[in-house]
Amino acid sequence: MIGKRKEEHIRIAENDDVSAFHNFWDDITLMHEADPEVNYDEIDTSVDFLGKKLKFPMIISSMTGGAEIAKNINRNLAIAAEKFGIGMGVGSMRAAILDRSIEDTYAVINESNVPLKIANIGAPQLVRQDKEAVSTKDIAYIYDLIKADFLAVHFNFLQEMVQPEGDRNSKGVIDRIRDLAGSFNIIAKETGSGFSRRTAERLIDAGVKAIEVSGVSGTTFAAVEYYRAKKENNLEKMRVGETFWNWGIPSPASVYYCSDLAPVIGSGGLRNGLDLAKAIAMGATAGGFARSLLKDADTAPEQLMKNIELIQREFRVALFLTGNKNVYELKFTKKIVADPLRSWLEAK
Repeated sequence: MIGKRKEEHIRIAENDDVSAFHNFWDDITLMHEADPEVNYDEIDTSVDFLGKKLKFPMIISSMTGGAEIAKNINRNLAIAAEKFGIGMGVGSMRAAILDRSIEDTYAVINESNVPLKIANIGAPQLVRQDKEAVSTKDIAYIYDLIKADFLAVHFNFLQEMVQPEGDRNSKGVIDRIRDLAGSFNIIAKETGSGFSRRTAERLIDAGVKAIEVSGVSGTTFAAVEYYRAKKENNLEKMRVGETFWNWGIPSPASVYYCSDLAPVIGSGGLRNGLDLAKAIAMGATAGGFARSLLKDADTAPEQLMKNIELIQREFRVALFLTGNKNVYELKFTKKIVADPLRSWLEAK
């Protein structure tokens, strides 16, 4: 059942319009420097992310696992991560806890030398729902399964609310994270709705090491569940999915809210190297890419490689044209922010 649902999610993300109504990265313009005083060939794109050295400030965000189709996708993504020296996460690993016969759909990542690997479990699974919460032993199992450097705890409560049968309890999540943070390096990850500063402060206080914002701009799981409901002719689920299609905090605003608290992965709607440059200019340490890589990872791995090469090229051009010779300098680049994003920044 879980494997079928995961395959459904992949197909919907590949083939349907599941994006938010507005991409807030378009509200940011970086200041052009006519004379950059930079040698393009000497630009340094490397970055340190909590002690892990990346050749390029990009992370393939957690997407999939638990279905046979996911094994091929994760294998191709891991090959790309090794080639380009970037990080990678896998999708929710609850399926592997429930059925260890599918653990290879995640563990396939170990076939490549990925410099930063992120395991993944849902925040709702950390506390009791209509079933027991996952145990610390379960978490250790999935962490070790991919030889992870970090554990992403993904917050997908919008998705759960769209599903009539979704997990409804969030009481105790922060306390459970506080307990786990002594044993695991935890990244708090949203799945399309972003983090407020209030929530980010609570998570950092609980011991979270970094935040992946994944805010409004990219894929919205309310939309994904809407299409699943449409196929099932589930009118309640369709209605709630449509109503909350654009719910959440814009990705760039969430980066701005959180970046002085901990290292941030700017994700949610990144499409190219210029968007990545904007994320770092807003305060992110790295950028997370997901849906824009998914279809190529599934069907055309050579195109996946070309896509990442182009993202790198665009990012280097953005550094050059803003007069920056490395990623650190980009954080101080002057930027012009238009509405509606500007109003969100004022709400910090």
